[in-house]
Amino acid sequence: MTALLFFNELDLLDGSFDTILQVGTEAGDSIQIKIESANTADVGAIFCHGDAVAAALETGDLILDGAAIPATQNDGLSYDMPEASAIAVANAINTSGTDANTRAVVNPTVTKATAYSSSSNVSGVMTINGIETKLISLPGTLDGNVQNALVAINAISTETGVEASTDEIGNLILTAADGRNITVAYGTGIRNTDLGAVAAGTITGTVKLTSSTPITISGSNPDRAGLTAGTYSDLTALSTAKLDTQANAIQSLAVIDGAIDTISEIRSNIGAIENRLYVAIDNLSSSAVNLQDAKSQIMDTDFATEMTNFAKQQILQQAGVAMLAQANANPQAILKLLQ
Repeated sequence: MTALLFFNELDLLDGSFDTILQVGTEAGDSIQIKIESANTADVGAIFCHGDAVAAALETGDLILDGAAIPATQNDGLSYDMPEASAIAVANAINTSGTDANTRAVVNPTVTKATAYSSSSNVSGVMTINGIETKLISLPGTLDGNVQNALVAINAISTETGVEASTDEIGNLILTAADGRNITVAYGTGIRNTDLGAVAAGTITGTVKLTSSTPITISGSNPDRAGLTAGTYSDLTALSTAKLDTQANAIQSLAVIDGAIDTISEIRSNIGAIENRLYVAIDNLSSSAVNLQDAKSQIMDTDFATEMTNFAKQQILQQAGVAMLAQANANPQAILKLLQ
């Protein structure tokens, strides 16, 4: 979709508007006005998908868009390695206090299944994030083993934050929707291949970076956050956003956020230019008023001064007339005495 907004036959929002306004009497007294494109094909989000978090971050390990990300802190949710979780990394990025445009989104932590193999095991327990399941019966088939494990694991999901399900071929997979680490341990009488499930240990999640501008990753150890140094600039445009699946809809939210950020930046730039124009107008108005005042000082009559001078001259004239009248009256009085 193309953004159309015309002023004096100029399209303001398709990215072609670029002009210079003269706002003063000197050659350098000008303002350039350039408005970026607001077309749906030109706004959206840039994504950077990371691998699993490998270790806790120290300050300087990860630098985003030139801003150093502080050390990760305990995420308050993970049973093991709480400073080395996707949640901890995302929190460090999103609450870093920097002006970086890049945001981090925590992906659900999902385990990868291994191959199923039959064994002589008949029952056992699993420990998920420090919480032990009830006894899991193993009838000897992948489907039977996994179905019993599903019931046992999901019974404690409110305590562990982990839910169990199956992949397309029936292997057991574990998911932490909030992105916390998943720590798995197998008790006596059960092993991961009985369920086609992940090996024992702690599985960390991943983060996804989103921005409306290119993402630059650097630092001494960005791989600890599952990220690779470099600049990422491939735009997922708003015009390509899809809502046909849950995953596409979730990603479209980030694309819409990126488009909103871009539009907000365009608006702020226009507002800044508008403020500069208002300042230029005020300066020109002040110059015009000052020029008019100077001209008035030169050409206009100062009525107060002139009226004062007029009154002064009237007083002097009337005083002179009075004195002359008195001077003429004295000889006439003497002549009357002589008669």
